[in-house]
Amino acid sequence: MSNTDFIKKIAPDAQRMYKNYKILASLIIAQGCLESAYGNSGLAVDGKNLFGIKGEYNGQYVIMKTWEVINGRNVQVDAKFRKYPSWSESIQDLANLYVKGTSWDPNHYKAVVGETNYKKATAALVSAGYATDPSYATKLNNIIETYSLTKYDTVVTEPTNPTPTPVPLPSVVVEEEIEISVDAYSSDITVDPTANVPITDGNFRIQYKNGTVIDLARNLSVLVRSFRISSPDPEIEYETIPGRNGSLRMGKTYGNRTITADCVFFGADNTDYHLLQAELFHALYKDDEYFLISEATPKKRWRVELSSSFTPDRMGSTGEFTLTFVSASTYCESVATTLSAFTFDSDLWQLGEGLTEETFKYKHSTNTFKIYNAGTVRIDPLELPLNISYKGASNKLEIYNKTTGDKWTYSGTSSASDTIKLTGVIARKGSTSIFGNTNHGLITLAPGWNEFVLDGTSSKFEITFDFRFYYFA
Repeated sequence: MSNTDFIKKIAPDAQRMYKNYKILASLIIAQGCLESAYGNSGLAVDGKNLFGIKGEYNGQYVIMKTWEVINGRNVQVDAKFRKYPSWSESIQDLANLYVKGTSWDPNHYKAVVGETNYKKATAALVSAGYATDPSYATKLNNIIETYSLTKYDTVVTEPTNPTPTPVPLPSVVVEEEIEISVDAYSSDITVDPTANVPITDGNFRIQYKNGTVIDLARNLSVLVRSFRISSPDPEIEYETIPGRNGSLRMGKTYGNRTITADCVFFGADNTDYHLLQAELFHALYKDDEYFLISEATPKKRWRVELSSSFTPDRMGSTGEFTLTFVSASTYCESVATTLSAFTFDSDLWQLGEGLTEETFKYKHSTNTFKIYNAGTVRIDPLELPLNISYKGASNKLEIYNKTTGDKWTYSGTSSASDTIKLTGVIARKGSTSIFGNTNHGLITLAPGWNEFVLDGTSSKFEITFDFRFYYFA
């Protein structure tokens, strides 16, 4: 095999690594040329190992003699090198090394990933101690320049699935609150310790309504290269009036949100490829909606379902694909509710949720109090779950939010053992509807602090507010 034939053979795999991991294809090709004698070395032939990576690969290895520069002298030693099924796996393994780093330092080759200047990339390798040869970077640069390898530092953009047409939301439908007792990013979740793919900030977990959680990287060996959330799509309604210039603004709503994830899954061999593909289909295709929780924002979740088909683009035992999800809700929501503990040890909250150092209480036994909505969205029980519970005696109970001006009144009475619950538009005392004896009012919560005043209370009572915080992102 000639030098140019070897370069052409490994170039497609190197370009794929550049697309997937932002590692220059010219660097990978030059390393393959130098370290495998253009595919003709014994290690490249017997072990399919192009880069001299030592150790074992799925328990497979070959023993080879190698020259090392030790204390300034060339010394020949026996070493165990990884044995791969093909050159493709060897190239993939090199990319994994650069992205994941070493066992003692996950950022050991961080300077190589994302570098667009080949001379800086080769220098970064030497600085990281990848090779003991002090002229390693110079040799790689000469190969890149001799064969004009920078022409392979391009990414082929592939078409993605089109964004589905948003389905209009019902105007007065209250989503049923889904109670899940499992925190999708708690330490109690068991994941597969054998999974060996990089954990990016785009990695996400699927949380089903029964509490089951699946982590794409840790459970399914899926590398999530990107997790993109579309911005809200404003739908502004105008009305024109004959004889009047311009138009009259009637209101504004927001449509569905789209989440797109670019992924690659890694099978150990051909059989494992098909098993992983089946597991992936089973995880994503459900009759009901589920939640996505990304590694970057582990205490927020999106209610979604898969909206487009996908076909993995196979290369050896790896499959590249793009997932498109649609969220019928405009907002993401906090994983925890206001009745969860607001402490650092609870591990239920994160930066970016609008929380401050103040003390938040959502259970009160006084006639005046404040309720804090840490989200950026107004809580309207016609659209978002809000549960208010009053336990105790009352006579013509009145709940008044001074901040929003909302008032709810009940013309009846309750005893000390009674509980009145407001759930969306539904009002009950115990299991009996009392909606007909109310003013049909609704309590909403503005973002930030909401001041409340109660009237008609008797003796001891307790009122609680149970809801999640909602955000545009």
